Amino acid sequence: MNQGGEGEIEEELLWIVEPRDEVSDRVRKAVEDEFESVECFSDARRAVIHSHRQNPELIILGLAKNTIDPGELLVIRRDLADVANVPLIVLYGSEDVVDVDEVMVEGVADAVEISKLEEELPRRVRWQRSRQRRNDGKDGQAPKISSIDGLSELRTFDFLTRVIEASPNAIVAARRSGEIVLFNPAAEDVLGWSKSEVLGMNVRRLYPPGGAERIMQLMRSQEHGGHGLIQSLREVVVRTDGELIPVEISAALVYESDREIATVGIFTDLREQMKMEERLHEAMEALEETQRQAVIAEVAGAAAHRLNQPLTSLLGYVEYLRQQYDEDDEMHRVVSTIHDDASQISQVVRKIGRVTRYRTREYAGGEQIVDLEEASHCEEEKLATRTSEMPRIEKDDDGEGEHDGQI
Repeated sequence: MNQGGEGEIEEELLWIVEPRDEVSDRVRKAVEDEFESVECFSDARRAVIHSHRQNPELIILGLAKNTIDPGELLVIRRDLADVANVPLIVLYGSEDVVDVDEVMVEGVADAVEISKLEEELPRRVRWQRSRQRRNDGKDGQAPKISSIDGLSELRTFDFLTRVIEASPNAIVAARRSGEIVLFNPAAEDVLGWSKSEVLGMNVRRLYPPGGAERIMQLMRSQEHGGHGLIQSLREVVVRTDGELIPVEISAALVYESDREIATVGIFTDLREQMKMEERLHEAMEALEETQRQAVIAEVAGAAAHRLNQPLTSLLGYVEYLRQQYDEDDEMHRVVSTIHDDASQISQVVRKIGRVTRYRTREYAGGEQIVDLEEASHCEEEKLATRTSEMPRIEKDDDGEGEHDGQI
């Protein structure tokens, strides 16, 4: 409670400076149980005048258009000794005339989005009041706000809260006992739980059985970044519907005076990345297959070309020799056998020349060899199709050629 100038005890008072009646009513209903008295000002001038007669414990200011511009009002409030050090929480929305980031430089303690008013404001108010009580001096003066890198502690807290809320990565913090105390919007998207459902729940429920305990062991080891840290480890977490979600996790133990008090984990959803990796793997396999087919076709074509010329010459000479002997002559039989074998080799060479794809079959001893029948079958089918589709030329009674079909 506040202390008056003559030693009397003043009641715990909250000021609500907000021109929109519906927002002001929502604020009152959300936090009126926290204060003995609540006073609303729809006219900001009245609040400025009233500050000379009564000191509130906390001020809640809406950033909507007012009789005094909210930014100007913050400057005035900073210069008024009676309320300069009173913690101030601003309410902001998408249609407000002042950007919340601009007003933070004027010493605002905290900021709450109007759409989350009922959920967030009571918690922020309780935090501000408990902190104020801890820091109040015996003389009843408002606590002095220390500066950290140019920011007050209260503004630093709000800045860090904003960073956590805006992070695209899921951030979850839990007490050493396992009770979840922080769950940002990205965590809601990845894990399917709402913040109201998960706060107070044991963090073990976010992992498969034994997963939380194993991660704690890894954090206490030196294997993944040093004692108390995990840097970039692939794990799985469990959605509210039971689906296992692959994530990349970084985690740390939080200490206070060398005592473990909490854990914090940052998760990156890997589902889309793994889909991309799978598509990339399939594309690489398809490319390798295409390259293999191209190499095989080139080698087969070159080999067939080099073999075809001497085989043609060989068949011609063998046919010539066969004609030099009578059919009942033994040499005629020998030369005919050579001719038949050379013809078979010629057929194999033609198939090699038509190879367009890589197909194998098992050979003796389990060895895999190229299956020429399958490898050249596709090309033979194409050739047969092209031949069958060629127009036939028939002769009429006059002996003139006539096309059967169109060209």
